[in-house]
Amino acid sequence: MKLSIKGGSTALGLILALSSTAKADPAALTDRVLVEGKAIGSLTAPTVDAAVEAIRETPGGVALVPQEDFDKIFALNLQDMLANVPGVFAKQRFSEEVRLSIRGSGLSRSYHMRGITLLQDGMPLTLADNSSDFQEVDPLSLRYVEVFKGANALRYGAANLGGAVNFVMPTGRTAPVPIILSLEGGSFSTLRGHASYAYADERMDAFVSATGAVSDGYRDHSDMKNARLFGNVGFRVNDDVETRFYLAYNNINQKLPGSLGYAQALDDPRSTLPTFTVGDQARDIQSLRLSNRTVVNLGDQTLTFGVYGTYKKLYHPIFQVIDQTTYEYGVYGEVKSPLAIGPQGGEITLGVTAGHGKTDALRYVNIHGERGALTALGKQGASNLQAYVDGRLGIVQGLSLIAGGQFIHSTRKYEDFLTPALSADKTFDSFSPKFGLLWDLGKSAQVFANISRSYEVPTFAELVQAPIPGFVPLEAQKAWTAELGTRGQAGIWAWDLSLYRASVRNELLQYTVDASIPAATFNAGKTRHQGIEAGLAVTLMEGLTLRQTYTLNDFRFVDDVQFGNNVIAGIPKHLYRAELNFARAGFHITPSIDWAMSKAYVDFANTKKAPGYAVLDVSGGYDFEHGLTIYADGRNLLNKRYISNFGTITDARLPISQAVYYPGDGRAVYVGVKWAFGK
Repeated sequence: MKLSIKGGSTALGLILALSSTAKADPAALTDRVLVEGKAIGSLTAPTVDAAVEAIRETPGGVALVPQEDFDKIFALNLQDMLANVPGVFAKQRFSEEVRLSIRGSGLSRSYHMRGITLLQDGMPLTLADNSSDFQEVDPLSLRYVEVFKGANALRYGAANLGGAVNFVMPTGRTAPVPIILSLEGGSFSTLRGHASYAYADERMDAFVSATGAVSDGYRDHSDMKNARLFGNVGFRVNDDVETRFYLAYNNINQKLPGSLGYAQALDDPRSTLPTFTVGDQARDIQSLRLSNRTVVNLGDQTLTFGVYGTYKKLYHPIFQVIDQTTYEYGVYGEVKSPLAIGPQGGEITLGVTAGHGKTDALRYVNIHGERGALTALGKQGASNLQAYVDGRLGIVQGLSLIAGGQFIHSTRKYEDFLTPALSADKTFDSFSPKFGLLWDLGKSAQVFANISRSYEVPTFAELVQAPIPGFVPLEAQKAWTAELGTRGQAGIWAWDLSLYRASVRNELLQYTVDASIPAATFNAGKTRHQGIEAGLAVTLMEGLTLRQTYTLNDFRFVDDVQFGNNVIAGIPKHLYRAELNFARAGFHITPSIDWAMSKAYVDFANTKKAPGYAVLDVSGGYDFEHGLTIYADGRNLLNKRYISNFGTITDARLPISQAVYYPGDGRAVYVGVKWAFGK
């Protein structure tokens, strides 16, 4: 076997068709390790091309975003990584903090995240109670990002309304180059350094990356200081067996500027309310994650299995000081087998994931950010067992039937050591089926349709709400979703279009009762989520590409006793983004516009709206020989004052706090230099 390390080419058309995000040079997208001139990954870590081919078999909304799509901007958070994926709402609150929603998942959640499963290299990042902290993802330590909307995430055992986002780390075989060094800095006293190293030989490969960042932030009391370390090492036992060990460490220190009133958010956007400074509100996270993934080829079958474990320390002074220590562990496994049924055959995947987490949950009076008197002492325990089946059967040439389902068994247990009578536990069980059709129109276009059921269990933040004793009587959120779409490429055009409609019962909705107290949660009756997710790219000339995305969000109550058929507050109905990328002879420049084309309701009574906005960004740079790149990234260059995010309230006419608005960052400029080298 001849192994070498050099560049190559890739199926750019597939990436365009699936994600509408390919602006980089096609050669840059190919993984660097070649065997006899062909790009390879490994059993545990596929190449970008192989990952594209795999998700191309999904009969619904999916996307793959290669790291090259955001490596020449100041990529700080999920908004920067997922900006060009239609249907994904990822908008900054402040600094790295983002509100993430797909198809209206967790739409009114004004803190943390729910309704979307986050994964690192296919293993759960989302905690066992279904809550997530996306700050534990480093954009500089990724090879690509996969987005599976809704039940299209069934391949990862996810069956929720929003779907799943999988962050895939490079390996020694798939890293674009062996060594990367970068230094970036700019507005708000921001400085970030990064280094990574990749190694591969016949039997072993390794990758390690480290990133450190500091910033004062745009707003008062929004400074951050973060350090992250990621790595993995893989061993080829033989050509049919490979195992890989992963490490992730995060030390995240983020001050919280909080939300503002409407007028203050627009007139004095850099300010913060005294509540947040007096209480020195912050979110400090230390986490360590160890995991393993092993793949075994058994003739026609492929067996994948592994384990993961996480330690996480959260020190979170807000209305009180939340002090939590979480331990999580789990196992997973799946087997893929061919189906010798019918003239076209097919494939079936059987999988199971079992995870358990326990959290020592303490709360204290907040005295200038320090612990005061103890107010809560408890233990949270969450367990999930997910078993799933996903099958694909060829009906006729080019037409496949996809069917599957997921069974979930979840338990939630809370022990209150201060007031034992307030302890509670609850069990949730459900089966969620999925059916789909996938029609290949040649090699470059597809039409798809699917119908699926989703099921989401409440998190502890929703179940435990003082002063309500025990668990709040919440039901799991359920929905049936139908989807129809197409993706593909024809000549200079590439497209990605999905239309969906979800009928939801018991939707978990939050509303803010006070600016400094987390939102309360309730089950709505019937609600409806429907929308359009459209991406279109056109190559205007050699080196010049226009990419556009449009998202229609139509989310409503259905004959609700209190809110009738009102719009569910939390997101603009129309969102549009366009960017024009020019790249030639090493020079590249990309102006872009983010446009919230409509106002967005803030309250469920539909009496108050946040204004729409349009923000202009421009990035550009030059790629020198020998892997040296310089860039500049200008954000909000017109210095537009706008509201990027907000929490939701029930009725803006009532005498309740309306300090729920997060102002967007003002004008900012960042510059960076990156050196990628090695053989």
